[in-house]
Amino acid sequence: MPTEILLTNDDGIDAVGLRALADALSRDYDVTVVAPATNQSGVGGARSWWETTVDYTETDRGYAVEGTPADCVAVADVALELDPDVVVSGCNHGPNIGAHILGQSGTVGAAMEASFLGTPAVAVSLYDRGNLPVPPTLDNGDFALAGEVVADLIDRAEAGSGGDGEGALELPFGADVLNVNVPAADDEAAANPTYRLTEPARGFDVIEFRPGEEGPDEENVPEGWEFGERRGEMGMELRDRFWREFLRGDVPDDPGSDRRAAVEGEVSISPLSSSRSVAGEKAGELVESARGAETGAD
Repeated sequence: MPTEILLTNDDGIDAVGLRALADALSRDYDVTVVAPATNQSGVGGARSWWETTVDYTETDRGYAVEGTPADCVAVADVALELDPDVVVSGCNHGPNIGAHILGQSGTVGAAMEASFLGTPAVAVSLYDRGNLPVPPTLDNGDFALAGEVVADLIDRAEAGSGGDGEGALELPFGADVLNVNVPAADDEAAANPTYRLTEPARGFDVIEFRPGEEGPDEENVPEGWEFGERRGEMGMELRDRFWREFLRGDVPDDPGSDRRAAVEGEVSISPLSSSRSVAGEKAGELVESARGAETGAD
């Protein structure tokens, strides 16, 4: 069973979700926290490069890194020389669902960085169906189920098939990364949670919003949500319609999507490949240029 966990996040080292997971996982594992010094939500897998320096400081909460979530994983690897069995990223304050989110989420970005560096990873996020998309206030207890789910998934992992039985840890379901979304502990579904293997939902649509205009599709907006309200000062905003359906709880997704599972109060587990390749058995084949075929000799 793995004993060494690197814990990071994108909400910052002072985030309640990070502390809740650290407390929960420390009961059974050796946990080292290496997390951003400040909130880095939405940075995806961005890394600091070239002239940008990355500093870190040891604090009573762990190592605080002046950089992105992916930077934190790299700092743990090359500067701190940590060699964890698994990286856990989260628990995020709000869901990370949908295929388009995979490249935008700092929580998932840190997990992918870990996988690229050869360490399996679990990205975990919290959704509260009564306070979507992000609960206004959270305490340690809200993340109780998230801690249980992560521990369960880690316990399901197995050592790889190295000659001495000491091979790299292998996550369940054949995944390089598990993207997990868990209901808040006070959700009635959390008392006896259903685990669902899912795929990231692909429904996505970007809409344009300008000052003084009513937001489109305003009917059936949940109480308290003013989608026509402008947050910026001037110019055009780009918003996606994906979350409107999610907030209404009326999603068109087929069973098996992460968004559908979240709406129904289930634990969504999306096994991901870090390669994101679909070449399969065709990898390595030569591909004839279509242009060359058109202009080739008779």
